[in-house]
Amino acid sequence: MPSSENSRRWERYPVDLPIGITVCNGTSEMVVPGLGLEMSKGGMSLCAGVRLNPGDLTEIEFMTLGKTRVTAVVRNRVGYCLGLEFLTELPN
Repeated sequence: MPSSENSRRWERYPVDLPIGITVCNGTSEMVVPGLGLEMSKGGMSLCAGVRLNPGDLTEIEFMTLGKTRVTAVVRNRVGYCLGLEFLTELPN
């Protein structure tokens, strides 16, 4: 029987957070709006109208007063929902 213990490094928290996800295609880049669904110290899940694949690098911009940006790598994808791991630390 599988263990029901959470094996994640950090606790996840539900959020309803507007974000911008930077998509690079060759020499240009664009920011696509999205919605953060869950967040932890080490990453987040979000939905956005962009088709990124596991291993793709991107930047996430949090649409807050300071417009904080972090670099992230896509770890999984189901349709237009992505699981990202942050490569830079979140500010406090």
